[in-house]
Amino acid sequence: MFKRLTLAAWLLVLSSELAQAAGSQSDWSRFLDQATFGPTPAETDAWASQNPIAWIQSQAAIPPTLYPSLPPYPSNSQTGCPGTGAVYTACITQNYSMHPLQVQFFQNALSAPDQLRQKVAFALSQILVVSGNKVRQPSSMGPYLNVLIHGALGNFRDLLQNVTLNPAMGHYLDMVNSDPASANGIVKPNENYAREVLQLFSVGLYLLNADGSPVLDASGQPIPTYSQDTIEGFARAFTGWTYATQPGASPQRHNPENFQGTMEVYRSNGKDANHDHGAKQLLSYSGAVSASLPANQDAALDLSQALDNIFYHPNVGPFIGKQLIQHLVTSNPSPAYVARVTAVFNNNGRGVRGDLLSTVQAILTDPEARGAPMDPVNFGKLREPVLFLTAFLKATNGVTDGILNSKIQPMGQDLFNSPTVFNYYPHDYTVPGTTIQGPEFGIASTSAEILRANLVNTLVYSQITSSGSGTSISLSGLDTLGAKADATALLQYLNTYLLHGALTSDVATLVSKALVCTKSSSGHCSNGQSRAQSALYLIATSSLYQIQR
Repeated sequence: MFKRLTLAAWLLVLSSELAQAAGSQSDWSRFLDQATFGPTPAETDAWASQNPIAWIQSQAAIPPTLYPSLPPYPSNSQTGCPGTGAVYTACITQNYSMHPLQVQFFQNALSAPDQLRQKVAFALSQILVVSGNKVRQPSSMGPYLNVLIHGALGNFRDLLQNVTLNPAMGHYLDMVNSDPASANGIVKPNENYAREVLQLFSVGLYLLNADGSPVLDASGQPIPTYSQDTIEGFARAFTGWTYATQPGASPQRHNPENFQGTMEVYRSNGKDANHDHGAKQLLSYSGAVSASLPANQDAALDLSQALDNIFYHPNVGPFIGKQLIQHLVTSNPSPAYVARVTAVFNNNGRGVRGDLLSTVQAILTDPEARGAPMDPVNFGKLREPVLFLTAFLKATNGVTDGILNSKIQPMGQDLFNSPTVFNYYPHDYTVPGTTIQGPEFGIASTSAEILRANLVNTLVYSQITSSGSGTSISLSGLDTLGAKADATALLQYLNTYLLHGALTSDVATLVSKALVCTKSSSGHCSNGQSRAQSALYLIATSSLYQIQR
């Protein structure tokens, strides 16, 4: 039916054939596609009474939809789930895997009212990564995900502190129970979190201009943001923290695992007994806050000043801002776009740095995000498997029990089980054969493309069955349009609710030719439902839909 497109070609939609946004309804639908897990037809229809900024502010006022508190189980799954067979398997699934959180995620994505907060939290979960590959219990991961939800529209400095002291992060990147160096040099502070908080969570490897471009030295080479000595300084600043003391227990130098409370400092005889009290080197930059830490400070002050040192580094705005743009709007923001977002991160207009709500508002209302795509060759992003599925379900009024992870996991995105701290895919991935950044293409493949098409086929022609109520879409209204001999109204519906007005003339012609009408005596098509299904399948599997633009 369609000419097979290479992965790179998915990004190269011909600008001459890209239909301009059909009024503000199309742009409103695009806005919701960026700011939520996908617009429903009803939400798209409400465009005339909506304003993006007012919508963003109203979303911020909605109470957070949180993951439920789950009971912790013994660290040994054989102890926690004795027995064999189906009972054992069910126990493991519910208590030693991310399954309950994955189910809740998909239910929230389709029905939670705080869509903006949930969408930004999902983006942050791919920047500030904690993975179920190491944090195995959902009762341990849930509180961390709630930290991201609470902080998604708050201040980045607060989020950075809450992430740092969350026990799931402490366990995942080994900051919890990190000891100061021993006199004989055998024991050294663990450097894992110190390295990743710099490289991945805040400033990145190289100095950046406000527009995200690298600062170059006299030889034209990028300049490292920090050195090994800096990592060691932060590692020492982060020593002395352990899991929260269990109720009724006595504090220990290394408390047993407890993922239900914030990490705490081990104190003995009124002193921080497991903290490195020496002077420490931090990031050095113009206007640095506490470029080094003096000796004899307590663990809490060292940590606070170390995080301030990170937070005020000029890299944070462009480093975090660009990644949020990539997750919400486009993989290839222009330097000017990044610079405008950086300026808001640095100062929200009221003298506040790190205001994520203002930063997200700047991202979603930027001229490059609104109206017709600024550059139809470079603009947009491949829908990652999770967002491809949620957007399609919402556009078709889908209902789900949330048991969906098994459908997207073979596509390279096992929800909350990132293979590494670098996320499911690298944020700086370049589409092969091009100079275009396309992070989500890092997990794209021929087999994944086929799985996408098969998933759409299942939903369009049947439903996803599971141990619960399953997942299905609604063809209500589409079958009526499919019964019309002229396919124009059917294609316009799909253009409005799936493509935001971006249907091209060649694709419209190809789809129309595929919609063979079996005419009844009344002149209508007796195969209206099958025509609607065919049109929906062809549009949803086309590059026009696979690329969120």
